[in-house]
Amino acid sequence: MPILLEEPSIVEVIGCSKCNYAGFVHPYGPHGVDHSRVERCPCMKEADERASQERHLRMCELPPGTANLTFETFKHKQSRELKEAYDAALQLAEHSEGLRWLTFMAGVDRGKTHLAIAVCRRWLARGEAARYAYVPEMLDDLRASYDNDSEGSFKSKFYHLCNVPLLVLDDLGVEKPSDWAIEKLNSIVHLRDVNGLYLMVTTNVPLNDLPPRIASRLQRVQPSKVVVIKAQEYRTRGKI
Repeated sequence: MPILLEEPSIVEVIGCSKCNYAGFVHPYGPHGVDHSRVERCPCMKEADERASQERHLRMCELPPGTANLTFETFKHKQSRELKEAYDAALQLAEHSEGLRWLTFMAGVDRGKTHLAIAVCRRWLARGEAARYAYVPEMLDDLRASYDNDSEGSFKSKFYHLCNVPLLVLDDLGVEKPSDWAIEKLNSIVHLRDVNGLYLMVTTNVPLNDLPPRIASRLQRVQPSKVVVIKAQEYRTRGKI
């Protein structure tokens, strides 16, 4: 019977005559077909890759309505500071020049969230996992998950934030300060440093106003970069 791959609005028939639409085949061994084992049929490669990308996209939790926030749509050609930010974000997105941690300091509407989402999308397009987190909502979500024993439990969510290959913490510093929030943020940043994972942070407050341990790590983890953006507000600029 054909296997059906169900997507949000599409149902496709996948498979081939080689696997009889089962998606799996018996591999060949030294003495012919090995009926004791099965492996994925090559015909499923594209479907498997698409399913993996869709899973990564769901787990990234990008904000709705941000499909247009890409490197291609970012306006930066007439601003030296925005060009510097664009180049740094592209380095992180492409794993180039060894950049592992990137911090953007800027006022409201300077394009830092646009670039943060663009970085996530570039990772997802390569089939790599990333997680976007608007910090106040992330902390609220963690608090609300304490009484949940399912996949959405605090333990599961916190583990993902600490271990996903790329984490974007957007608007760090605007969250309501509390000992609990600082403790959780410190733990996330500390574990990502210890495990050598990628981190991108955007903030509209000076580093000295962030929790001291986090501010210190953002500046001393190597290789890392802190970019200060003092450009004109993004939406007030004409076409560039």
